[in-house]
Amino acid sequence: MLRAKDLIYLLSILAFCLVSFANAQFYRWVDDTGTIHYSDKLPPTESQREQDLLNDQGRFVKNIPAPKTEGQIEEDEHLAKLEIEKNEKLEKSIQRDHLLLALYLNVEDIERLRDERIETVESAIKITKIRKIKFTKKLDDLYASENRFATTGQNIPPWLIKSREHYHEQLANVEDILAIKEREKLKIKQRFADDINRYLELKALKSAAE
Repeated sequence: MLRAKDLIYLLSILAFCLVSFANAQFYRWVDDTGTIHYSDKLPPTESQREQDLLNDQGRFVKNIPAPKTEGQIEEDEHLAKLEIEKNEKLEKSIQRDHLLLALYLNVEDIERLRDERIETVESAIKITKIRKIKFTKKLDDLYASENRFATTGQNIPPWLIKSREHYHEQLANVEDILAIKEREKLKIKQRFADDINRYLELKALKSAAE
């Protein structure tokens, strides 16, 4: 006959086993051959596979997806970046629509601002062209001086060569500025043309809604 102390000990062990069994979890996965495996412990060699976690009654608890490869992680990051850029573009478009309706009463207001911007750029172009004429004339004078030295058989002074190189650089810079300003003028025209088209669309939508 069991003593009370031994009985309590056995009951404790039984209770522990029941609790352990009740909390048991099992893994289910499919190997490369399509064979389904079940185990209460996941082998390290199978840790990179997709798995289903089951309870002690074999019921599905949750799915544990396979760890993503480096390529999949990079693709997810790329898609996330594209989504952020898409949302930012949409937000900017909404803000632009609000500004168009808030800033302008009619198309003439947009055209007036466009003409002011273009006039500012054209003024800069005009000033730059004057500088171009000045530098070109200076270079012509320097070349004429070099020719005089050459016809008399004299060596061209270093200061003359240095001055010529300097004005060549200045003239090249002026040409770059003119090209930039011409592109800027085209961008202004295109941007305001887009603004006018969008403004008319928004006004038409607003009228249709009313």
